[in-house]
Amino acid sequence: MLKIDHPQIYIYSYQLSRESKTEVKSIWTWANNIWQHFSHEKELIFSQANLGYPLTKAKKFSHSNKIDGSFKFCRLDDSQGILARIGSPETDENKDIDIAALKDFNVNNLMLADSYQDWLGQTIFITYKLPTYQPPTKKYLRQVADECLKNLFPEASVHPPFYRDTELLGSSIFEYSSLKSQLQVFVYLVDDEIEEKLGQILLPLFELFCYRHKITKAFLDSRKNYDFLKGQYAKIEGIIASLETKIPEFESNNDVASQKNVNTDESLTSLKIILKQLLRENLDYQRELEFLESSNNTINIHDYNYQEKVAQICDKWQASTEDLTTFKFFIDKNSPYLQKQIQGDLGYFKHGTDLIKIAVDLVAGIVDIEQAEIDRSLERTIQILGTGLGAGGIVVSAVANYVERDIVFRIPQNGDRIHPAVASLLWSLLAVIVVSGLVGWINGAWKINQYRWFRRKSEPPRLSDSQSPAVNDMLQEVAEVRSPTEQE
Repeated sequence: MLKIDHPQIYIYSYQLSRESKTEVKSIWTWANNIWQHFSHEKELIFSQANLGYPLTKAKKFSHSNKIDGSFKFCRLDDSQGILARIGSPETDENKDIDIAALKDFNVNNLMLADSYQDWLGQTIFITYKLPTYQPPTKKYLRQVADECLKNLFPEASVHPPFYRDTELLGSSIFEYSSLKSQLQVFVYLVDDEIEEKLGQILLPLFELFCYRHKITKAFLDSRKNYDFLKGQYAKIEGIIASLETKIPEFESNNDVASQKNVNTDESLTSLKIILKQLLRENLDYQRELEFLESSNNTINIHDYNYQEKVAQICDKWQASTEDLTTFKFFIDKNSPYLQKQIQGDLGYFKHGTDLIKIAVDLVAGIVDIEQAEIDRSLERTIQILGTGLGAGGIVVSAVANYVERDIVFRIPQNGDRIHPAVASLLWSLLAVIVVSGLVGWINGAWKINQYRWFRRKSEPPRLSDSQSPAVNDMLQEVAEVRSPTEQE
């Protein structure tokens, strides 16, 4: 059985600050559960009132001769953090203890907080000493690290997989991490000198892990956002596909022979419904795209903050950045990869914005053309009827003076002649029909679909000119259709 001396477990836990006063299912629930289990002061309850900056003074507990610990609290900008320590007191009886004793440090997985909306993540930093001063092999140290995790987290699905091993201050340190679990674990062989140096960077290390979890949290949120955008993109493609089935209807509208089979009112209504749907989907799509850009900006900001903390640790230890590959690897390799992934997503989904814009311009162009033709048809109809009515009025005026008898309503008898007033009315109607027909034939108005005459003009939503030549041709056609109308 593998044995170690004085194991210490440092748990760095973080969450975003919340406006809600309730602390149910939060970092405080997690801290109080540990305190209630290990401390004899059961009445003490931690809350946001314990926060401060920098790390507050330790609130200690003693569970037994084998286990003691402490809590420290800190507010970091928009986040809250707790540093909990659970370990073995520095006594002779805690030397040469079995690694299996670590099971008592994490009863019922108390160390691990539940994931929730404001949860950022945890870094668990396990330190231990060896009972012998003989230099151990890396293979042996890896075995010790694996056993520490197996006993601390008996459920294999709980702890993250092995990631990499490096050296920190000349001693081996093993990292187990997974972005999806928001959990990072280090197992580190220390001595008295290393423990002293770790004490010098207590706050910078606490902030370093916080920025690391903010970066990974932003990336995980972007993955959820990616899935939503992917669904929206597919939905928009479906709308555009349905639009393609409507366009041939308007092409057939230009064929006089087929106009009897086309209801322009229904076609325009369906097009306007598609246009509104596209505009609505575009709004949701743009919001999600902005959220994706926000995730990328968040990573950029905390990438800088992380590097600042690495520089602080180097100053404290009088070391170079090459000596901190344990912490620097994340910012050199992992963070750039996360940024490139999000930037690639942004490049892909921005094409969806262009697709929506082209589709909206196309629909608006078709509606403009049809509306312009309807307006021109209506103006011609008014012109024709106005001319005919004017001619009828002239005829009525011309024959009005010849009406001498009053109209008497009675059953017509044989030999009755048409009353002069009725005759003038008939001449007027005849003049209206003949003149209107002549003007309509000259203007070609009777070739316009009768369904368009009494359409009310409505201006559809317009976006800026599209880069698509096809759409620009459509908009040019609108101008050509409207130009004769304005001249008239």
